[in-house]
Amino acid sequence: MASFAVKHFWARNQLGLKVLKPVILPKTLANQRSYTSALYVPGNKAHKSFAYLLPEIDFDNRVADIEKLQRELSLRGSAIDAKDLQKSWEYYQYVHSNKEALEQKHTELTDRIKEIHEKKDLSAEDKNEIEALITKIRLIKQDIKVVKEAIWDLQETVIPEVLKVPNEIDPHTPSDAAIVVKSIGEKRDIPEDKRQSHLDIGKHLGLLEYRNPIQCYLCNEAAVFELGALAVASRILNESGATRVAGPDFARSLVVEGAGMDHESPMETFILQNMDDIEKDYLINRLHLVGGASLPALLAMYTKQAIKLNSFPLKVFTTGRQYIPFPSTPASYGLFSVCQSSAIQALTLVPKKDNDNHKSELENLVETASKIYDELDCHYRIVLRSAKELHTAESMRVSFEMWSAHSNQYIEVGHVSACGDYFSKRLSFAYQTSKSHVGFPASITGTLLSVPRVLGCLLEENPEKFVLPDKAAEFLH
Repeated sequence: MASFAVKHFWARNQLGLKVLKPVILPKTLANQRSYTSALYVPGNKAHKSFAYLLPEIDFDNRVADIEKLQRELSLRGSAIDAKDLQKSWEYYQYVHSNKEALEQKHTELTDRIKEIHEKKDLSAEDKNEIEALITKIRLIKQDIKVVKEAIWDLQETVIPEVLKVPNEIDPHTPSDAAIVVKSIGEKRDIPEDKRQSHLDIGKHLGLLEYRNPIQCYLCNEAAVFELGALAVASRILNESGATRVAGPDFARSLVVEGAGMDHESPMETFILQNMDDIEKDYLINRLHLVGGASLPALLAMYTKQAIKLNSFPLKVFTTGRQYIPFPSTPASYGLFSVCQSSAIQALTLVPKKDNDNHKSELENLVETASKIYDELDCHYRIVLRSAKELHTAESMRVSFEMWSAHSNQYIEVGHVSACGDYFSKRLSFAYQTSKSHVGFPASITGTLLSVPRVLGCLLEENPEKFVLPDKAAEFLH
């Protein structure tokens, strides 16, 4: 039987309000204070940290079908208990409703006092009523204070857990195993005794100087390939109607968390900490080194922005550096796991996630990415990732993979993800269709090309000589 922590408070019966029942939170939530959300700042922490935005939390829609939510969490391999979280969320809302009832009662009593004072001559009965009302108001203020403290306590335990709930899974996402959608070209059949690591090949050919995942340098033709590949990709994206922008190399914690990442984890981002600016007891909204060609860099541009409806579909991309402390890859060596990489990040925004426009823009971005690899004249395949392989913000993920002869497996070198309105609701960027209606755009995004990973696969295709793709070689001219 699960252990529970009990916290409770009561409103006063004489005010005619329902008695607040004790809140029963799962022990995992009641004791969880190690993680602090940068997106949602509780009321009792407002004096320590400025709340730049208030995320749109529509958890009611997720728990409307609790069985579906639990099934999706299980498919992702998440340890979140949907029913426990639902109970906590419902109680949080219940406490909120009681706070509103207390405030409404306070307003009614105050209005009644004003109404009595409007009389020219107050009778003894009126004076007695005013005294009774003042006493009730004093008691209500005490109750409101207690309720607020309870709400703050719930905000520190429940809201961060709600924000950790991953995105909905797209119906097209495979439940069990990834599906190979398309394979282009043929992988080279290299005898096993001639297969070499791209690190050995690069060193022998004078193309790589690799010391560790942080210190890695491209030389000669490898450096030309880096510039040429980015130039090819940029041209193709420009031709597709996307606008090139310059993303910032740094992002704040609220943007990192808004992107579905753990802003406190040194495994996901490089955290820059300045103890002079941030109090030790409430470390939020720090600075993170993410790189200009990263998802947080693009999302930062639209955070808390109003987008004109006639701007959709809004298509942008950025080229530059991408910094990841520990990249997730099955082959964790060499260029496949460097912390700094040259990459291209794209973002497309459409008004809604469940219409034909969203589907066509997703297909367009996948097709655009395919053209990049076609012009690099390499063998690659397109894979639809399974639910367990999705990141928190993703509802569907289409991967581009190239063959690594040395590790004898395919390596993801790029991807396109459908994320719905996950980002826009968390980071408060929206569009307005009328005075009373605000919509949250859907996002299609992805790192279309990771230069180090592509280069590593190309080096292993030909251990004797690095053949610079023709389109990339055109950069020299």
